[in-house]
Amino acid sequence: MSDVPAPMSASLRGTAFLGLGAMGAPMARRVAAAMPLSVWNRTRDKAEALADVARVASTPRDAARGTGVVVTCVADARALEVILAGPEGLLAGLEPDAVVVDMSTIGRAAAREAQREIEAVGGHFVDAPVSGSVGPAERGELLALVGGAEPDVERATAVLHTMCNRILRAGAVGQGQALKVVLNGVGAHHFVAFASMLALGERAGLSREVLVDAFTSGAFATPSYVSKRPRVLARDYGNAEFTLALALKDGALNLALQEEVGLALPVAREIMREMAQAVGEGLAQEDLYAMEKYFARR
Repeated sequence: MSDVPAPMSASLRGTAFLGLGAMGAPMARRVAAAMPLSVWNRTRDKAEALADVARVASTPRDAARGTGVVVTCVADARALEVILAGPEGLLAGLEPDAVVVDMSTIGRAAAREAQREIEAVGGHFVDAPVSGSVGPAERGELLALVGGAEPDVERATAVLHTMCNRILRAGAVGQGQALKVVLNGVGAHHFVAFASMLALGERAGLSREVLVDAFTSGAFATPSYVSKRPRVLARDYGNAEFTLALALKDGALNLALQEEVGLALPVAREIMREMAQAVGEGLAQEDLYAMEKYFARR
C-alpha cells in the first residue's frame, strides 16, 4: 500500500487515456491537470469535451503514439478487447516498453488475457480497477486496487496518484481485478440488504425517513448508505452514477471467480438472481439502489 505520491518521471513520454464515460472523463481531466495527455473515446464528442486540456486522438493507435503510460477505463472486457485489437487499435500503436493501466472492472481472466496480448507486442500491463463513484473521481479520492509487476506499477504510480488518494497492492496481474470483484460482492450484499429491508420496513408501517435515518446512522451504516441517503429519500434513481445493469455485470464476474477457485456461495448467487430479475423488469439503467422498487412491487 502506498499513500505518498511518486515522482512524475513515469509520464515523461506522455500519457494517454481511453474511455471517457461517467468515471473516465473526470479521471482523465485530473490526469491532464498534471501532465500532457492524449484522449480517445468511441464517441468522439466525449473526447472533444476535454479538448481544452488534452490532445484529442482519432483512434486508439493514435492516442498511444509517443506515450509511456496508457490508461483504459471502459465498461467491460469486450470493450477493452475492441480498443486493443485491429489495425487502428491500441496494440498497433503501443510504444516499446509502454505500460497499459486498465482501470475498468473486467475480471481476473480478462486481465490476464490482456496482459498476454500487450506483452506480445513489447508492452507491460497493470490492472488497477478503482473503488469509488463520480464524486470521488472528480476530487481525486478513488482507491486503486492494483495488480502487476513491481517495476510496472512503479512506472504507473505517478499517473495513478493524480486520480487516487490511495493505492492498494493486491499482487500480480489479475489480483487487482480479483480484489475488486470480491469488494463489489460485499457491495452487492449491502445495497440489496438496504433495498429489501427498506421495502420490508415500509410494509411494516415504519416511515421512510425513520428507516433511512436508522440505516445511515446505526451500527451497520456504511459510506455507500450515507451517500445514497438523499437519492433514497427522494426516490430519485434516474441519472444514475452506477446502474443496476453494471452491478449485474459485476455480479457475473463474482460468479465467474467463484467457479474459477471452486468456492460456491449460495447467498451471493441468490443476490445475483434477484438483481437479474430486477434488470429484466426494467430497472437496468436506474441507480442500483432502485432495487427497492423491485422488492416493493411484491
